[in-house]
Amino acid sequence: MPYEKIKIETALMPAYYKDFHCLAAACQDSCCAGWKIEFSKKDYLAIKRAARTDALKEKLSQGMPRLREREHDNMYAEFSMNAAGQCHLLREDGLCDLQMECGPEALPRVCRIFPRKEVYTAHAREFSLSPACEGVLALLWDLPEGIDFIEEPLPPNDVRYYTPKNGAAARFVPLRSLFIDVLQERSLKLSQRLLLLGLLTQQLQSLDWEDAEAMDAYLERAVLLLHTPSVTDQMDKMPRNQQLFLANGLHLLLTGLTQGNLPLRNELLEVINEDWQNQSPQNFVIQRHQYNALEVQLEELLGHSEYFFENLMVSLAFHLHFPNTDTPEQLWKSYVNLCNLYSFYRFAAVCACRKEVSRPRLTHVLVQVSRALLHNNIRQASLREELFKNDSATLAHMAILVGG
Repeated sequence: MPYEKIKIETALMPAYYKDFHCLAAACQDSCCAGWKIEFSKKDYLAIKRAARTDALKEKLSQGMPRLREREHDNMYAEFSMNAAGQCHLLREDGLCDLQMECGPEALPRVCRIFPRKEVYTAHAREFSLSPACEGVLALLWDLPEGIDFIEEPLPPNDVRYYTPKNGAAARFVPLRSLFIDVLQERSLKLSQRLLLLGLLTQQLQSLDWEDAEAMDAYLERAVLLLHTPSVTDQMDKMPRNQQLFLANGLHLLLTGLTQGNLPLRNELLEVINEDWQNQSPQNFVIQRHQYNALEVQLEELLGHSEYFFENLMVSLAFHLHFPNTDTPEQLWKSYVNLCNLYSFYRFAAVCACRKEVSRPRLTHVLVQVSRALLHNNIRQASLREELFKNDSATLAHMAILVGG
């Protein structure tokens, strides 16, 4: 059935968005290291024009190679990396040669906007921040009361129209609001909230999205279910299997953290087996007692509160535009992806405590995990699809992934 166009005339963002600022030289995980920095032809030419001194021109001539095989996807060039995996324009004091000489407007778009993301949804022009940045995680840490959102009118020239593809897309606003409310429902444990989210996603997936009455009734029931005391009992009956949870974390370590993340991967592997280098993945013995001891230390670091991971998941859901309402299949995939990411964040955070139990250490590990998975769509999708191929994309298996 045809749907009327929705006028998008507001900007929506988490309240902390406007508080973000780059930590620059104070950042322990510079965004100028550890991954490729690729950009368009427009940015390439602008950088070439901006260079003023002979020294910078020489650096650019040697360290800004063309990506001739990538021009089909608008990626024209990149900044080369030194032996330490850092952009050759990164100075010893943590600042950028190009920015210091020519100003921030000379940077390619990817450098100017990171960790920000802007996109039009069925709700608004949305502004979010990636948790692959230390400054963003610092903001999430400092919000014990949770995340609020603010909505502002857009300038007239930014107003657009959105045509929903189906009945769920037409109800994206109340659906996303419901799912964010579930993630922030503190009468439930975070693992229980994620399972309730799965139950609601499953119910939505099974509906006829073109049945307006059924969709409206679903939203009403969902709100009531969120405040039903028996929900906690239902969630507690879902299966738990720490061995499978740890096996999933091990698999993500071995396949998700590669190349520039190898030192961190090896550090985390030692947590679950100090002799991991002498064992094959098929015969890997997971030392659960050590993991459990470190989990206690993580809880102490977090003040026996779940608010930081709650904020992380709310931020992540907003950043990923969850739920995906393109099709019922994509809806469930978006939920499975969210659970898989949470599972690995939690697993890596516990493992991080072996080297040092501190906020900087936790931040470093979560930033690296975000860069390895959240900012690698191919790898992220591959790991998600493995769950479907192995018949592990069920709600029961999600209970294992989020339950630890």
